[in-house]
Amino acid sequence: MERVIGLDMGYGFIKANDGRDGVRFPSVVGHAGGGGPMSLGFQKPDPTSDLRITVGGKSFFLGDLAIRHSRIAHRGLSATRAEGDDLRILFLGALSMFCRESMNDFQVVTGLPPGRMHLADDLVSQLRGDHTVTRHVGRNRQDLSIRLDQVEVVPQPLGTFWSEVLDSRGQLRGDSNLLRGRVGIIDVGFRTTDFATIVEGEYAPAWSRTVPLGISTGYDTLAASLATQYGLEREPYTLDQAVIDGEVNVSGRRVDITDLRDQILGEVATKLMVELQSLWQLTEYDAVLLTGGGAHVLERYLRPQVPQSVMVSDPVTANARGYMAWGTYQNLDVQPEAQTTSGGGFSTDAANQPASSNYEASRFQPEERASGDFRRE
Repeated sequence: MERVIGLDMGYGFIKANDGRDGVRFPSVVGHAGGGGPMSLGFQKPDPTSDLRITVGGKSFFLGDLAIRHSRIAHRGLSATRAEGDDLRILFLGALSMFCRESMNDFQVVTGLPPGRMHLADDLVSQLRGDHTVTRHVGRNRQDLSIRLDQVEVVPQPLGTFWSEVLDSRGQLRGDSNLLRGRVGIIDVGFRTTDFATIVEGEYAPAWSRTVPLGISTGYDTLAASLATQYGLEREPYTLDQAVIDGEVNVSGRRVDITDLRDQILGEVATKLMVELQSLWQLTEYDAVLLTGGGAHVLERYLRPQVPQSVMVSDPVTANARGYMAWGTYQNLDVQPEAQTTSGGGFSTDAANQPASSNYEASRFQPEERASGDFRRE
């Protein structure tokens, strides 16, 4: 039987959820030349910190392991993410962590930025089908077969909406007020930020957009400043923890960079508000959801200017959890009204639909589940 996996393939982090477990690791791929590192036995690594796979005869370190041990590691940041085979490698690496048997069938729901939905059919063709992966855990190896008969691609921020209105069993939550009125979603990612609008439970592509501005903009500036002020050469993808802690290590001593970090991130937030105000009349929005890996970083700058905004629960994983809940919802008795492609994904020209389009990413009727369990989990 197929299991539903929600998979958010962000530029910064890969997030995946099956309703029971969740995983997250940096979207970094590195060649596994010379074999894996040798543990000295002092600590047991988290599984996502020791993620090694072999696909097509080539071995790769993923996430934190690539950052620590690959001489050549990178984070693909192009608009199409077409650098080599990285996207598929990250995708299969994430799924390998949910494999319970040697043969595994998954139904995957994933997302693309609203401005990239024209790439949905190509993405489905890359990912759907049968795959063979070898997962390396310590000195052991597991040969895994992964079958993907259903891959659904949706506008990325809708995962956050579904995480707020559906529980992990795909049931509508009775305490949600987001199915009525106009709801905005600001999904702050590593390379891009997505703006999405939901009107009376329907996705509105005319007021949804992807802008090439994310926290990597701040990371690039921060990396340049660290090089100038401290002679510290750091790749932007290694700065996640420094931004969180407000500190960097320089010649064995901790240096406080909170003032520098706050100045740079404040400038990023200002640019983001300019983009937002050119698209939305904020006074028309009943609620605005802040989500994505950059939401925690920029919340303090955005909320004073968007008073109806609220940070969603665990914004880093909200899209992945929502994708999983949406996949489960579709497998229940009541089917949502949605226009789909033959591959199971939403209409790929949605981002260019006019305001009068009948394209609907989701439309929920709460009364259809009146007998359901509406407790928030």
